[in-house]
Amino acid sequence: MNKHGGYFGENTKEVMDFSVNVNPLGPSEKLIKELKDKLNTIIRYPEIDGETSKNILAEYLSIHPEEIILGNGATELIYLFARALKPKKVLIIEPTFTEYRRAFEMTESDIYSYISRETNDFCWHKEELLKEIRKIKPEVIVLCNPNNPTGVFMDKSEIENILIKMEDIKATIFIDESFIDFTDKESSISLIREYPIYILRSMTKFYAIPGLRLGYGIGNKNIISRLNEMKEPWTLNALALGSTPKLLEDKEYRKEVMNWYTREKEFLYKELKGIRYLDVFSSEGNFFLCKLKKSNAKELKTRLLKENINIRTCEDFLSLDDRYIRLAVRSREDNIKLITALKEILINEI
Repeated sequence: MNKHGGYFGENTKEVMDFSVNVNPLGPSEKLIKELKDKLNTIIRYPEIDGETSKNILAEYLSIHPEEIILGNGATELIYLFARALKPKKVLIIEPTFTEYRRAFEMTESDIYSYISRETNDFCWHKEELLKEIRKIKPEVIVLCNPNNPTGVFMDKSEIENILIKMEDIKATIFIDESFIDFTDKESSISLIREYPIYILRSMTKFYAIPGLRLGYGIGNKNIISRLNEMKEPWTLNALALGSTPKLLEDKEYRKEVMNWYTREKEFLYKELKGIRYLDVFSSEGNFFLCKLKKSNAKELKTRLLKENINIRTCEDFLSLDDRYIRLAVRSREDNIKLITALKEILINEI
């Protein structure tokens, strides 16, 4: 059973959902107006592969349309990648998003894990990783960047250095950049023509449109061609495709989100660090991984739900257990309520 996707219990409107890593400001007013204006387009079939949206994205990213594939959310493109490549061996850098493993299990790949350690703040030890790659010789390496749930980011220069040192392995590296819009970090897009890289992007998180389902993959033409051979037609609806230009051109919205996010992330991190019975890990994502010193995550989740606060427990992430929780950055009001509730509950050590 999937644990992600948010809260679907009673009193949904009243619950502050810290389990979902989505911009809580909601979609822009310009996008809402555009969707309303486009409602009459649902009487017609959308473009079978979203050619217009691909051209707009290609111009925005300074790449070729043949280097882009659109998906009904980023998750569709994870499973499509697994089906298209059907690798015999896959190395996943963990703990990380659980859908990668599930996708490759469905293609019966042999799955190996490189576990990042808490003692190193979950940062990846590059030489150890290279040693593991040479030992396993995987056909695919999976890296989430920034990583969910740890928030760790690997710079483009570090990724390129690994690619150079493993050229004889000839593995394709799958890089999920679904949360990179919340950072000032450089994407690995410029590497796609020189190296076998597939980059996953989500419009869901930053633009607050999880219900619209819109994501895209980027890679050299050979990789994208293999995915297109396996892709079903019409996986994106007309409203999702029609929203692409509005999302990309709305610079005011992007500025508003980043101003809010910078303030609230700093506030939440500082407040969480001040809670005695909680360890908080720094993060390049719009969320924080936390470790409970004496409490149980499931019990804490139950207690918080009584206060209309929902959190993400992390025991389903490989190498994490019931001491870990993940908290998304939300509004100042919600963040204050979370901090107040955590202090009241954790001081009693449950």
